[in-house]
Amino acid sequence: MNRYELGIVDTRNIIKTLQDVYNYDFKNYALTFFKRRIEKIIVSNNLKDADGFIRKIATEKDFFEVFLQELCVENTETFRDPSLWRLLKEELFPQIIKGSSSFKIWFPEVSSGDELFSAAIILNRLNLLKDVQLIASSISELDIEKTKKGIFDPKKIEVNDANYKRIFSEGNLTDFYKVDGDKAYWDTSLIENTKFIKQNIIFDDYPKGVKLVLFRNQMIYYNQILQERFIKIIYNSLVPGGHFIIGNNEKIDYWNSEKDFTLVNKDESIYKKKLS
Repeated sequence: MNRYELGIVDTRNIIKTLQDVYNYDFKNYALTFFKRRIEKIIVSNNLKDADGFIRKIATEKDFFEVFLQELCVENTETFRDPSLWRLLKEELFPQIIKGSSSFKIWFPEVSSGDELFSAAIILNRLNLLKDVQLIASSISELDIEKTKKGIFDPKKIEVNDANYKRIFSEGNLTDFYKVDGDKAYWDTSLIENTKFIKQNIIFDDYPKGVKLVLFRNQMIYYNQILQERFIKIIYNSLVPGGHFIIGNNEKIDYWNSEKDFTLVNKDESIYKKKLS
């Protein structure tokens, strides 16, 4: 594949166009990540240069939706980091439901649906799914529609099955998906009661009263300004004592976390909102 290198001035012009035309402000995305995604889109759509990208995205709403989908980074597999999902199964989910008839779990970015279906499968196996309100949001309408249909890449099946066996000693992951040609499909009854939200990038329509937020391996694509803004949103969405899980390589040390959150599991990057 040919490469196209985007300059800083062109990157800023693209960000300005997206702000002017769609009122989406991407200036606080990590610059290197944002540039690489735009470069990939320019090449994959056979566009000549940044000006061609700007003309196309400013005049074609469908192309803007494609851009949003390309900007969202997919999770690579279901039950990624099986030790975390085993902990959720054995400790955190039963602990959260204890003393409560229902609870909310929020997935702020469902680019591939892997995290959403991972949680839904565990909750189903624990017979807790009926007691949980799953909330899934994304800036990409295309990703939301793909997740609702349960579509995933069959190339993930081998690693998905292996991860499942590291969490459950009984049953098979095949109970929850089928393969049809070159596509695989999750059992969408797992998410039939899930609330889907089309977000903008400032998340001004976030859910309240949430007991668990799973937002792993996403904040690395934001600069510190956007990270701090989002952590504040997470804090406000959680009930006191609610949990917030980020990626193993992500940290919120720069945030005033000692006042707002307690780090309850360093290995799995699990934080708990303080009671007061």
